[in-house]
Amino acid sequence: MHHKILAALTYTFYTIPAISCQTLPSSLQDTFDFIIVGGGTAGLAVANRLSEIAELTIAVIEAGQDEGDNPNVTSVKTFGASPGLNSHIDWVYQTTPEGNADNRQMEYHAGRAWGGTSVINGMTYIRAEASQIDAWETAGNENWTWASLWPYHLKSESFSPPTPAQTAAGASFIDSYHGDSGPVQVSYQYGLQNGSFASRVKQTWQNLDVPFNPDVNGGVLRGFFVWPQTLIREENVRCDAARAYYYPVRERGNLAMLQGKVRRILWADDDNDMNEKGASLTRAQGVEYTASNGDIATLYAKREVILSAGSIRSPAILELSGVGNPEILEPLNITTKIPLPAVGENAIDQPNNFIAYASNLTFTGFVPYVTYLSASDIFGSDIDTVADETSAQLPLWAAQTANTTHSAISAASLEQLYRIQHSLIFNQDVPLIEILTTGIGSNVGSAFFILLPFSRGNVHITSSNPHVYPSINPNYLNITWDAEVQVRSAEIVRRFWGMEPVSSLVGERVQPSMQDVPANATGAEWEGWIRGSFTPNHHLVGTAAMLPKELGGVVDRNLLVYGTENVRVIDASILPAQISGHLTSIVYAVAERAADIIKAEYGL
Repeated sequence: MHHKILAALTYTFYTIPAISCQTLPSSLQDTFDFIIVGGGTAGLAVANRLSEIAELTIAVIEAGQDEGDNPNVTSVKTFGASPGLNSHIDWVYQTTPEGNADNRQMEYHAGRAWGGTSVINGMTYIRAEASQIDAWETAGNENWTWASLWPYHLKSESFSPPTPAQTAAGASFIDSYHGDSGPVQVSYQYGLQNGSFASRVKQTWQNLDVPFNPDVNGGVLRGFFVWPQTLIREENVRCDAARAYYYPVRERGNLAMLQGKVRRILWADDDNDMNEKGASLTRAQGVEYTASNGDIATLYAKREVILSAGSIRSPAILELSGVGNPEILEPLNITTKIPLPAVGENAIDQPNNFIAYASNLTFTGFVPYVTYLSASDIFGSDIDTVADETSAQLPLWAAQTANTTHSAISAASLEQLYRIQHSLIFNQDVPLIEILTTGIGSNVGSAFFILLPFSRGNVHITSSNPHVYPSINPNYLNITWDAEVQVRSAEIVRRFWGMEPVSSLVGERVQPSMQDVPANATGAEWEGWIRGSFTPNHHLVGTAAMLPKELGGVVDRNLLVYGTENVRVIDASILPAQISGHLTSIVYAVAERAADIIKAEYGL
């Protein structure tokens, strides 16, 4: 049972026939202004906004198909993740053996359909902490701040306030935090668990000095909250990116959806364009892809190639195209077109554990309760000591991480990024852990994960064959402090379930069992269980980071790949650091802003 609950918790980011590539309008055969690789959360948002300009032509290439009538996509009844996990709409990746997790290989999920991962995620709609987005500018991305991104959060969203019954079940909101006319419908589902459980959970957190937060979507996350989802409430169906951004505009004559898997970017013969510093720029002329019938075909781009294939596929396509670290490419007999060592590095995800108890309640409704805690909540009066100790460790951690990056990112650069993160945690008190509290059947429990780990991993190709899956190594818990925070989080979860009023609902701990981790277990024993049982959180970011090149950047502040004239990356891979919220909302906002950046550059 607990595996199903945990899988669901960790995947928290009308029927229409598909258009095949054989039925393209005669004017849209093989040459387009913009080619968008990936018809997912970001790709479809960008396609929608660019195709508003009638004189532009846009092609989207997506490996999956239209799943608009697939009940595994439309259903909102299961807690968190879609029942489509491990089906044909899921890439079903595997991590490498994780050396800090008993050498386990773990499933890594990503959507393969119109809408991408938005068709299989937990539909959670929770934005980042404001100061985390401001830190993007601190790291060198001018004008990427909470204030500059805020209008795009509102532009993308159409929020439905909770009904009186939903309010009674714990739902709340602040009206000024939400948009009311965007493509993405956000609301509370009618299936919220009724009764007193929400008020009991709320009161218990307050007994632990954790406040109720009436709406985390205004840029301040700390506290307890009942979260909304990306769903169409009146139809009781998931509002994925296809429903939000593609179906309403699919009849536009300048927009084409093709099924295929992109193999590589094709480069123009002449590389004579120069950037403002006089350096030569390489121009993409199109992409090579494998069509749905198995044929290898080519599309040509008059203006740009935009990678929106996600944090796993976007860096892999760059590497297959000769953009990356020569130490990785040359052994695979791939000619280095643009040496850019940070491609695929800086991969950051969060390890997710789950503790469950038997309960004297039976849950029939949806229970989406979240609590965000900061370092001061976790360490209390020891906070200054912990801050000083961790600050002293940053050079060592940076050197340790640099050793895992194929010399792609220097220890000095990593330390600079680590110090920004350290300041967010200890000076600005942004949330450091997330605890998801729920009840399913006759069990209650909490998933918990460190939000801002210092551990960094990578995603790289291992073959020049584009059909071979990339190697995914998030390198979870490589920095031991991350594991220490997970142990502290487990202590807080156990303290929560042992406190009134929720303690009266709780029986024996069933995950981990009392045999696996006894009541008098030491911190080391809890850490052993954490390392042996966590699962990926599927919040992978950073593999094509928007950062200055010298800090390990892959794209600049306009999302152009360094060394290229016309290749952009627009998806979660460009996030330069992990966030304390969930990815869906921020990816939509970034995509909306990116479309405006492109329009402005071309005077559109």
